[in-house]
Amino acid sequence: MWRPLMIGMASLIALVPIQVSAQASGEVTMYGNAHFRHQGPTMEGPTRLQTPFVMKSVKIPEGSVWEFCSGKTFTGCREIGKTVEAMVMTVRSARPVASVLPSTATAGGGANPGATGVGQSLRGMAAEFFVAPDQSGNRVQVQPGTSEAMSRAADEFCRQHGWNSSAHARLQSIDGRFYLADVLCVKA
Repeated sequence: MWRPLMIGMASLIALVPIQVSAQASGEVTMYGNAHFRHQGPTMEGPTRLQTPFVMKSVKIPEGSVWEFCSGKTFTGCREIGKTVEAMVMTVRSARPVASVLPSTATAGGGANPGATGVGQSLRGMAAEFFVAPDQSGNRVQVQPGTSEAMSRAADEFCRQHGWNSSAHARLQSIDGRFYLADVLCVKA
């Protein structure tokens, strides 16, 4: 009995962010003027701003990609993957974007790509984790393959399974198509 519980907990622990130095964590800094003048908010993870911020330049660590959104709930987003010295955008929410999982992330193929684990989940009292979410035995396809579309599809998938929303989701690219992967559904 303890072995399945420990394996399940190990899967969920992998979702918990670990705090490290600012550069390694993907911390971004927004500025109120071009050329990195008038420092504004600095963020390490998903953030909803109390008041909108007009971002005119932004520093993003190499290798990081972030969504900067005009909506308070991560809507109207623009992905930015490098430092930008001059721009104008009103930001109400921002979050780091996980890279798209390659098709080799899970075994499988044929008519149901990446089918290993399809239909399987790890259910707890307050959350349920789906490795390869499916509907009627087919992977949940996301079109277009953007973070915003992924979030909407994951939330809808979770609601269909009796949960309020998704707390985490990833995209997996297989043969030029994008599918939901690693979805964590929660009550709150």
